Amino acid sequence: HRNGASDASVASRRSTSSAARNDEGAERLAAGDCAGAVSYFTRELEAAQNAVGRRGADKLASLRAGRCEALSRVGAHEASARDARKALELSDGAEGGAEGAALRAEVLCLLGTSLSRRGISEGATEAFEESLRVADDAPSDAAKDVAERASEGLASLRRCEVLRAELDAGKYKKEYLDALDEALDIAPASIEWQVAKVSFLAGRRRWFAVANCCERIAARAVRCDGLFEGDLADANPFPDVPPARDLDADFFAPKDDAGDAAPPHLRTLSPNAARDAAFRLPPELLPQYLRALRLEERYKAAVAAGTALAEFDVGRSSRGGDVGGGGDDTFAENRRFHQEWDKLDRTIKLKEEGDLLFRDAYYERAVALYGECLAIDGEVDGSSILRQSSSWPVASPKANGAGGKLHAVLHSNRAACFSSMGRYDDAVKEASHAIDIHSMYTKAILRRARCRAKLGRKEEARSDYDRYVALVEGARRAPYPPPNQGSACYFDMPSDVSRMQLDAVQREMDELGLRSTATRNGSGDFMARLRNLSCCTKNAQSQVVTSPFSLNSVDDSDKPGRRLSGGRRVSFSDAPDKPPLIKSRPAFDHPIDAPSVMDANTDYYEALGLALASSTSNSDVKHAYHKVRSSLLGFAYESRQHTQVVPIAEHDSQLAREFHPDRNSSKEAQRRFQEIQLAYTILGDADKRREYDRARARLDP
Repeated sequence: HRNGASDASVASRRSTSSAARNDEGAERLAAGDCAGAVSYFTRELEAAQNAVGRRGADKLASLRAGRCEALSRVGAHEASARDARKALELSDGAEGGAEGAALRAEVLCLLGTSLSRRGISEGATEAFEESLRVADDAPSDAAKDVAERASEGLASLRRCEVLRAELDAGKYKKEYLDALDEALDIAPASIEWQVAKVSFLAGRRRWFAVANCCERIAARAVRCDGLFEGDLADANPFPDVPPARDLDADFFAPKDDAGDAAPPHLRTLSPNAARDAAFRLPPELLPQYLRALRLEERYKAAVAAGTALAEFDVGRSSRGGDVGGGGDDTFAENRRFHQEWDKLDRTIKLKEEGDLLFRDAYYERAVALYGECLAIDGEVDGSSILRQSSSWPVASPKANGAGGKLHAVLHSNRAACFSSMGRYDDAVKEASHAIDIHSMYTKAILRRARCRAKLGRKEEARSDYDRYVALVEGARRAPYPPPNQGSACYFDMPSDVSRMQLDAVQREMDELGLRSTATRNGSGDFMARLRNLSCCTKNAQSQVVTSPFSLNSVDDSDKPGRRLSGGRRVSFSDAPDKPPLIKSRPAFDHPIDAPSVMDANTDYYEALGLALASSTSNSDVKHAYHKVRSSLLGFAYESRQHTQVVPIAEHDSQLAREFHPDRNSSKEAQRRFQEIQLAYTILGDADKRREYDRARARLDP
């Protein structure tokens, strides 16, 4: 604990009383082998369960007290409190004396500690006060040590109650999370405090921190694996869960020789360890954890955890047991679990397909798929409260409210698509949405700077370039932010930018005439000036972090399109700044001045596959236009409201290969796409359509 004594110091302070109870148990506790001590005391209790008389009761009380201490130190506070109560019952009526009083005082203190660790103040206060009273009547060094610990326990308990009252009263604003952490330091096993912290983080879209918080709770819980045997079996908070194979209880422990390792609040579990963690979370936290894995694009971890939970259901139901810590529903039957699993499946598929389309330069369709993926987290009961996917080829009106790496990347990918289509204003809007979610998103900051430069908005572009440089330079001095500070996401961070990349950006600024004198000359007050920029409201040094997966060492396994076992493709990263091969924009993305090229000799109805003009409505024109254009792109179009990415007929597929300008640079291919666009431009406008129909009538009376 940050504010408490270490296990070693506590063991040395308790050595006298522990040795008095049992030499071997005390040795295990002093060596830090709490699990071994619990197993030892459990075996001894089973062997002595038939002991009778006062001496037998005293022995059982001593063994209960020893196991109570071991359970408390390993984090099994509920079982520890139960042992403490039984030890008190056994010692009640025992003969007086310093040793008996010291034992009773210590058991009372352990009871108070176990209750306070779970956030239960009512019984803890009485236990600490009674421990102090008994210890004062026992003239021994062991009793004095117990009295000192009971006083510390009371002080911590009172501080926890003060924090509770102040948090409820809204006293803390910016320090709210720090106050919650202090309360959790006193009561680490309090589900109330755990839920309060996770809910606060989720409400502020800090999904990386949500996952980190849940995983640290699970890492503490794994310390209890294998301890609930014998008479402790009914105290197991996670009965029948599979044994942990990859989750390390010390994974989040601070390490003095960590070197370049990330600090505990920036570490993430492996997919297999995340699977183990999912089984060791309170039911109140599990849905938030699964959602955090998806929103942080930890797809392999989410799939591993979700699959394991579903498979656990099958085996659990076959044995006739309950699932999820005594709940009535299985994980798969739980409504929130089912919805999250469905969202994970659709997110993976849509983002993967969008990445593939982006790489093939189908930017407009990629934008639509990324938009559909954004809309998943705006759904209620399966229906979207956002716009229909068919209207997403325009810039989103605001950033996705769910936040997380997923939505920052989706907005950034849409910005890349718009930029590639020459729609720089829309690209600026989407990049801004990505930065709203992830304030240190270097790729989005640089992308917005370049688009603003293309639009001639030089001061805004200069501001973004300066922000980029400031953050990268700040990362050299402060690679890690303190807990509860910095950006909500930790990927594509300034500390991931190499010196070569920074030099290239600075040369780019020089070429555009946007590099300020301060950055060129290395002025000492440059960082201070940048902190006052309206676009950079937070201290750069406090937000920069080295990602656990640095971009400086590229791992091909994390590129878009990686396959999970079973051949399923999964996207793990942002679409690249530039596709492998830069292709020209399709002809239909270029506007045409219809009045200057309208030709009455051309049958625009035929170009769109329409029948007679008299029987064609505006809706028919729009439907026909999208259908023909989608066929040339290689997709099937069903209706205005529903567009599906499905294989098209062989004839249409051949048409796409033959006429799409990205595959055919001939003038005929360009003419075909121009003709389709022109036909829609004329027939889709009522005035132009009437003018065209009159001209056609004069040609064929």
